[in-house]
Amino acid sequence: MKKKYIEQGFIRMTHGVRGEVKLELWCGEQSSFYKIKKLYLDEDGQKCLNVASSHGSKSTAIVRFEGIDTVEAAAALKGKTVYVDRADLNIPDDRILVCDLIGLPVLDADDGHEYGTLDSVEQFPASDIYMVKTDKGVVQVPDVPQFIKKLTDTAVYIKPIEGMFE
Repeated sequence: MKKKYIEQGFIRMTHGVRGEVKLELWCGEQSSFYKIKKLYLDEDGQKCLNVASSHGSKSTAIVRFEGIDTVEAAAALKGKTVYVDRADLNIPDDRILVCDLIGLPVLDADDGHEYGTLDSVEQFPASDIYMVKTDKGVVQVPDVPQFIKKLTDTAVYIKPIEGMFE
């Protein structure tokens, strides 16, 4: 299910004494992040912060918000998750993001049998791992072509090995 507001990271700590914060960014390619002028503190887009400036690296950003001018004001934001409006990221309509997959049914690619729902996707050096929540617990499915056959905006289709879901 495509959400209008997408989790982008969280505010790890303050930076300096002029109200800047250090954001830990969760997504891979971040070049478009530094063009964004509004961040949100809730997934409904109700609590908006205007970005005065931002810079950083692939995984960390230093951001200054309009109206946040002291280290004390910035400290009040520590630990908060930040969201971006999907429209601000210029994502092609046919592209599926990991956040769009969470909560979708995980189905057998051959017969459509439902194994469970996608609970989360964990990142590891070799490959991502899809955490499939079933009636019996959580099953880990590597994000490799042998297992993950198709991703749509309505389901994740897999081809598990024998015994994987027993």
